[in-house]
Amino acid sequence: MPEHARRDSSRKKPKERSQVTRRQLTKRSKTESAPSVPSTPDDTAVMRLNSKRLPRLPVDDFKIVFRPSAGANLAQYNDVELGAAVVANSGLHSAVAEEDLVCTNLPKNIFTVCTSCADRVSNYAKIRELTLRGNKLAFHVYIAPPAGARPGIIYRAWNGESPQDLLRELRRANPILLIVQARDMGRTSRSVLIHFMAEELPPSVKMFGILYAVFNFCPKVEACLNCRQVGHRRDVCPLPNRLTCSSCGQKHPEDHPCTPQCVICGDAHTTGDSACKQHFQRGYSRPSRPPQRPQQEQEQHEFKLEKESFPSIQDGNRGSRSKSPGRKSGSKGKSPGRSSSQSRDLDTKSGKVSWVEQTSCSCGTSFDSKEKSKTQETIERLIRENQELKQQLALVLERLSTLAAVPPASSSPLSISLSNTEPDMADQPGTDFTDSSPHPAKNNDGTARIIGE
Repeated sequence: MPEHARRDSSRKKPKERSQVTRRQLTKRSKTESAPSVPSTPDDTAVMRLNSKRLPRLPVDDFKIVFRPSAGANLAQYNDVELGAAVVANSGLHSAVAEEDLVCTNLPKNIFTVCTSCADRVSNYAKIRELTLRGNKLAFHVYIAPPAGARPGIIYRAWNGESPQDLLRELRRANPILLIVQARDMGRTSRSVLIHFMAEELPPSVKMFGILYAVFNFCPKVEACLNCRQVGHRRDVCPLPNRLTCSSCGQKHPEDHPCTPQCVICGDAHTTGDSACKQHFQRGYSRPSRPPQRPQQEQEQHEFKLEKESFPSIQDGNRGSRSKSPGRKSGSKGKSPGRSSSQSRDLDTKSGKVSWVEQTSCSCGTSFDSKEKSKTQETIERLIRENQELKQQLALVLERLSTLAAVPPASSSPLSISLSNTEPDMADQPGTDFTDSSPHPAKNNDGTARIIGE
């Protein structure tokens, strides 16, 4: 065997051994770091709460959300039990509701019933308690807004009205807006959350005779001070109440000083503080007024274009100025220049650009040779059309003058044709032809003449 082959084989063997040892070490570390199988249902619930893979429900279906009261742990039940309890308490037959879907969200400790029938939505929304394994559990049930709805919030507007009354009043006072849902933000807040089926939020809404400004709604991250986890609140925590400090999460007397720790970000401040960087959910910022309406933006854009389309008159004024002899005229010609230069200096010092400079710069840069040729052609065409219209107007006036100069045809009162108006005298019965009084007779040309003249 040659020497170079021996060297290669000797080099490869340590690499293979090192790879094997690394794999064994990684396997050992994984087995050692793997958590033991939980024995209590509380630990099982905590592990299942960490799962974040949720199936996507149909977008066009109605979604009814069931939130249990405090102390109820949905991790102890499967979706089949929850669906059967919902159908049993809704009064519907199992064959009718077999197409409806049930999906549990363990991080939030809620489950959703999805249906495509609008008639079954009211049956599900009326449920207030469910019987699970012989125990009656209280639930808060509400209909989730559609997927394309845009949330907006109004402040200092809730005075104890029910969601049905709020929705009815908002639809009555704002018939143009398409409002799909309205509800209060809780007993400790006077804000009202409104969902609009629109691409942009309206600037304001009317409710009970008062005009309220609409702000963008930014959902906050829900944090539980009981289990110190993110995704749900303390009032719906599935775990039993733990006697721990709400600031730091440790067990110590109430009077003992402690350093607060945020559940959301882990910094040294209380949970839910406005200074927390992760206080709002991802993709949202702090509440603000809705953006400007597109109609107003369009009007401002059109006005800006019209203002910039004016040609610069600064160069024309400089060339058309004429200096007349005399000290007085010279002083007049210099005073505007001084004032304009002073105003320009002030504008440049203050950092503001005057309207004349803006229009002159924009016009000087925008009007190039092609645009100048187009404007010149347009001016020539308008001049030709103006001349043609003047010629046509002169012809019309000339014809009107000739028609006004011709006198109308006059007719004598004695030259009245009697062929159609007076009947023949011989045809009338009882006519006396011996009367010597003058009476009209007919000439050969059809006109009347007086006999006896």
